Amino acid sequence: MHELSLIHSMVEIIREERDKHGMKRILRVRVVNGALSGAVSDALAFGWECMTQEGDLQGVALEVVDAPLQVTCGGCGKPFTPEDKHYMPCPDCGEILGHDIVSGKELYIDEIEADLDESVEGAEHSDDTATKTGD
Repeated sequence: MHELSLIHSMVEIIREERDKHGMKRILRVRVVNGALSGAVSDALAFGWECMTQEGDLQGVALEVVDAPLQVTCGGCGKPFTPEDKHYMPCPDCGEILGHDIVSGKELYIDEIEADLDESVEGAEHSDDTATKTGD
């Protein structure tokens, strides 16, 4: 189950972002998991639960958003969402090979929702702030 090592890396990134942006307490983390990323969403959730039972991230909610596979046909160039990730006939021309993957391989932390540390100098913010990490 390689999802545990993925979660371990995500926890390290989240802590770095927390410190960098003066976050007081992490409330929620949203992760985008593409259909071809190789990670199983339920296993990510289980790994998160295991790795955050104690410590500074205890009680932080993890939201896993499944990103569908989207391709552009190698024959006619039309974008489509295949029903199967192994057999992908184009719904327009029937071409089954040579498609370009537009999305579905991604796995990233999309958002970290947190309370900010009010002692951070020069920071103008509300009590709750969401930080996009994919920018």
